[in-house]
Amino acid sequence: MMLNDREAARFLGLAPQTLRNWRSQGKGPSYVKIGNAVRYRMEDLEKYIQSRRINLEHEFCVPEASKE
Repeated sequence: MMLNDREAARFLGLAPQTLRNWRSQGKGPSYVKIGNAVRYRMEDLEKYIQSRRINLEHEFCVPEASKE
């Protein structure tokens, strides 16, 4: 499935202009250029989201029982 700027931006929760800016800066998700049209493959958008994922590893401390 191929999405245009507006559709891809909506999927990512961004403004279409943000995607345009990222393209000019060499950032953001991969895209396909067909003539003057820019299209984003859904799998590339999903890969981009996964690449931005931040894994937090927390060690949970269990408080010692209070001594009375």
